[in-house]
Amino acid sequence: MPATPATSARTAEAGLDRATPRRAFEGYLRAAHGGEYARAAEYLDLRGVSAGARATQGALLAGKLEYVLAHRPPLDLAKIPDVPEGDPASKTPGSVVVETIYVDEEPVPISLTRVRFNDGVDRWLVSRTTVSMIASLDAALGPRKLAVSMPAALQQPIVLGNAPWQWLGFAAALVGSFLLGWALEALLAVFARFATRRTKTRADDALVDAARQPVRLILAAGLFRATLEPLELTVSAELVATRIAYTALVIGAARLVLAALGVLGIWLEERLPAGEHDELRTRGIRTQAALLQRVAWVITLFVAGAVILIQFDFVRDVGVSLLASAGLVSVVLGFAAQKTLGGIFAGIQLSVAQPIRIGDSVQLEGEFGEVEEISLTYVVLKLWDGRRMIVPITYFLEKPFQNWTRGSSDLVGAVVLKVDYATPVERVRDALEAICASDPAWDKSTCSLQVTDSDAASITLRALVSATNSSRSWDLRCRVRERLVEFLRSLEGGRYLPRSRHVFEAAA
Repeated sequence: MPATPATSARTAEAGLDRATPRRAFEGYLRAAHGGEYARAAEYLDLRGVSAGARATQGALLAGKLEYVLAHRPPLDLAKIPDVPEGDPASKTPGSVVVETIYVDEEPVPISLTRVRFNDGVDRWLVSRTTVSMIASLDAALGPRKLAVSMPAALQQPIVLGNAPWQWLGFAAALVGSFLLGWALEALLAVFARFATRRTKTRADDALVDAARQPVRLILAAGLFRATLEPLELTVSAELVATRIAYTALVIGAARLVLAALGVLGIWLEERLPAGEHDELRTRGIRTQAALLQRVAWVITLFVAGAVILIQFDFVRDVGVSLLASAGLVSVVLGFAAQKTLGGIFAGIQLSVAQPIRIGDSVQLEGEFGEVEEISLTYVVLKLWDGRRMIVPITYFLEKPFQNWTRGSSDLVGAVVLKVDYATPVERVRDALEAICASDPAWDKSTCSLQVTDSDAASITLRALVSATNSSRSWDLRCRVRERLVEFLRSLEGGRYLPRSRHVFEAAA
């Protein structure tokens, strides 16, 4: 649009910078994105428009072109030459193609051209050819019926490339998809509960309860994504909205998998044998299930995080860079995460080898307790006095310890007593058998009495009694010891106890 000197002076005062292709195009986008379409028209070559219609048609054409560009992937403005001569290597000097848009498979170049104004100064404008094709671009890629039918009050002002009706629609879609997802999830839950009532298992009921929130999030994310297209948002706004929906969808799917893994424990408990003879096998399966469940949790969270992050170009670029230097990175990460990874692999190894299982009775570091929990990196022992001892899982693969229930849960416990040489051992043996027979903790397997040692003042009696597990064995040993001492005290005034000898000698 060659201008008169007066026009040139006016535009110069307005601060228009059209000295290079990049500055001209940036100036056009800045004015158009701000809704200043009359100012944006100053960057168009309007020589193909009649002089009387340029004031109105120029602003209209500038707005239509901005809509088409805003609904396409963002341009890399750094690739546009920023020198007055344009691209010296171009086959068409004085012309720069910014982008090519296809309409019905026909290419439409978005180009800038250098035009000499009446004041003798060359300035860059959106080319006359591109301006002539704006009507075709608008017909093929312009606003649809929904945008055209909106009242004028909702068309302005343009904020971040979108009209007020689009931002209101975005907010309504976000809230509406959440509410509709909630309603659909509640309806699905009713049908699911109707089906689970017909089964005897508790696992399906627990799965329905645990899956409600993840399913609600998945439905809301899908509905929100489906409502974006009619809003005709700019590419940047739609990209942000799509990533929000995609992230919510992945989080919902990951939470659904974690919920299913959590219910797996209930499903397994219902199918494990409950008899005492199957206790070892049951504990082994529970241990494997607990550890593999935690491994599955870690893998699920890792995959979900990777799927979320990979949608960002920056993360993908970092990933490529890391792969390019995989040797160095692997060494650095190997040293940094040595203990953590070692603990995780130790947990997997423990689930396979099973030197300990949940419920085993173990003794280590001078403490005796029962294995209460096995995680990927540590083991929780419940000690006899109620304390909890936290032990790194690698301990059970690297150091010796005692597992009282490794081969069998049946335990033989010993009760040791010091008595006088004159003690009638057979009568004590009979008393032991009577004590065992009357105790519910005895498993009717072992009940014996032996003289295992002697010294100058006494002999040592060892009573062996058996029970089905460590806790019952402990209680049985305590009761046997208590009743044998009571029996010896009542036998001839307690004269067979070691201290009785000294008492009687002193009395004599």
